[in-house]
Amino acid sequence: MSSNETTRRPIQILLRSKDAIELYTLPDTSSSSTTTSPTQGRVLYRGKSSFHVTSPAGDRVYVHDAAAGLLVRRLHVADDPPSESAFLPDSRSVLMAKCSPRGSYLLTWERTAGGDGDGRGNLKVWDASSGCLRKAVSCKKATLDTMQWTHDEELAFHLVTNEIHLYDAKDWRRLGKVRCSNASSFSLPSVRGYAKNAGPPPVGTATYLFTVFYPETKGKPARVDLLRYPDRMGRESSSVDSSSGPPLASKSLFRAEQATVHWSPRADSALLLTQTAVDSTGESYYGSTNLFLLLETDPKNPSQGAARPVPLPPEASKDSDGLVPIVAASWIPNPTVSGPVPFGVIAGKMPALASLHHGISGEPTFLMGRAHRNVMDVGPHGRFIVCGGYGNLAGGMDFWDRNKGKMIPRRVRVSSQNGRGEEEGAYVTLKEPRDLTITSSSPVVGHQWSPDGRTYLVSTTSPRMNVENGVHVYRYDGTLIDESKLPWDNDKYRPDKLLSAEYVPAPLVDDTINAEGETEFYYYPDRPQSPPPRSLLELKGDDATKALENIRQPRSNGKSPAVVAAYIPPAARAGGGGAYVPPGARRGTHRGTGLAERLRQEREGSAAALAGKKVVQRTGPVGAASVGPVGSDPDAKSKNALRREKQRLAKEKAEKEAAEAERRKKEEEEARAEANKLDPEKRAKKLKKTLKQIDEIKAKADQGIQLNEDQKMKLASEEELRKELASLGL
Repeated sequence: MSSNETTRRPIQILLRSKDAIELYTLPDTSSSSTTTSPTQGRVLYRGKSSFHVTSPAGDRVYVHDAAAGLLVRRLHVADDPPSESAFLPDSRSVLMAKCSPRGSYLLTWERTAGGDGDGRGNLKVWDASSGCLRKAVSCKKATLDTMQWTHDEELAFHLVTNEIHLYDAKDWRRLGKVRCSNASSFSLPSVRGYAKNAGPPPVGTATYLFTVFYPETKGKPARVDLLRYPDRMGRESSSVDSSSGPPLASKSLFRAEQATVHWSPRADSALLLTQTAVDSTGESYYGSTNLFLLLETDPKNPSQGAARPVPLPPEASKDSDGLVPIVAASWIPNPTVSGPVPFGVIAGKMPALASLHHGISGEPTFLMGRAHRNVMDVGPHGRFIVCGGYGNLAGGMDFWDRNKGKMIPRRVRVSSQNGRGEEEGAYVTLKEPRDLTITSSSPVVGHQWSPDGRTYLVSTTSPRMNVENGVHVYRYDGTLIDESKLPWDNDKYRPDKLLSAEYVPAPLVDDTINAEGETEFYYYPDRPQSPPPRSLLELKGDDATKALENIRQPRSNGKSPAVVAAYIPPAARAGGGGAYVPPGARRGTHRGTGLAERLRQEREGSAAALAGKKVVQRTGPVGAASVGPVGSDPDAKSKNALRREKQRLAKEKAEKEAAEAERRKKEEEEARAEANKLDPEKRAKKLKKTLKQIDEIKAKADQGIQLNEDQKMKLASEEELRKELASLGL
């Protein structure tokens, strides 16, 4: 893969509406870009389509036309003539389709018309290049999950009643079976990467992890098994090469009717999210949830796997049963990170707490604060993270840099005057969380990071939302790209014509070792935050404060800020009349109790107090003894932080003790002076007694007896006491 940016495929967006399927190239979105005229889009298909499927390599899209069948369009062949003939024969009745992990095969499902229709089955595997039928089986349930491939497409797994059949994906030769009575689902990782300085195993020695989920039956709890082909698929399972041993790990699950598996990018561990359809406590519309971590290798017993609950931060709010509801869970998708691959969790009652966790122990390592969020989207390189509140939430978004452990500062361009009174370009940097949190102007249905991790797409689509359909694109720091710079017109999709919007995937990169000894995993390079533009002046000091105040104030129009006070009845207003201000928009001394006002208080108040908090001194299993900031060496960072904290506390203690000693000394001097004035003889008698004690202490010191602190202080005060006695004149 060339390192020259110009040779890489541009970032493209595929939009499917009720009228057509269009391909657009996203222009340069950097803040320093001078591009003003967007490029024209390309119509791939004109007419009404049932659905579409994009290949994992982003080189073709399969479009289903109810009248013609499944069509194919090549995305990067400009002179490719659109064919109206079906790519797959007799595919008009197809209702759903998906590609295999590397795009070599296409899987379709259709309803049967009297038995198995053509007698070959209704779940069909096609060659994605030629359109030839490779395999057909029967599947009564409308799902594509019963047929799955390994990440390298060497094997195919097919779930039937009480068994999983294993096939060689090239010739569909039967290789074995997995006995799994009453199993309802299974899961295979679709991607497998490797750590730095590592690569794929030698040919013929690869193993494949997969999970099998068993729902509750006849009073028995649900269960999940972590299995490995070919040696740990269960004692009743077998392959053509060898017999099989017990599962790597098995976990009984309570309150588990459904299970969703999220595989790590290294395919050696997984997150299991279990859920019930109804919450017995009545506190959640979505049912009760639990989260478990499945490991191929148990740190305490390397010959076995592990299945353990994920320890959630104690700061997460619990329900009435003492359980923490799980809102979302997601892995950092970069397998080349140093150490175990971490994962993120949003948990707790709203406002929920977002946190990052250690990939082996599951211990929380970094808290991202509480907010009304239900989605954690991680960029393809694992650097940038968006925590969003979509669906029935207000659409708030927080953009984080995982490597730096803080929200990404955003630069807002403003106008400024130089010393000659001329206007010049300038910008102010937003750093406060209340300034960095943004809210989408329309309800968010679709959301996705671009393959290069530099932009983030949100869309409002039908039929979920039948108003304000359109697509908006944000830079990685949360800056909204102006619609005039985008190549499509959102107005033509309104109110309800847009069906989907998605980025075209990046080309696949083989798992090979490059010249630097690192694994090639990404087509686009991992880039940090861009530096400030040199052509603009950054406002600082009073100028920046004034600009920030203008940005923060609500605006009633495009020019001047609107200063909104508490509501005053018309009869009590000076001059009478005036515009009505809704309670939720009032920012005076009176605080509204509406949802908008409570959300604002949550962002600016105590709900944001946990944002950016590093979890240290948390004892746990391997890898979690001392957890430091995200994106760096946990041990080194935590030790430095503890050392600095210890030095600061010691300095504060010394300063406090010195101030206290000075205060006591001053009080004693004032007390002695007052006593001398009232009764000199009594004071003289007391001084003589103290001097006698000092003489005794001196005698002890001459004998070699060690003195304590009080005795040393008395000796130090001898000269001062004798002067005071002499001043009494007795």
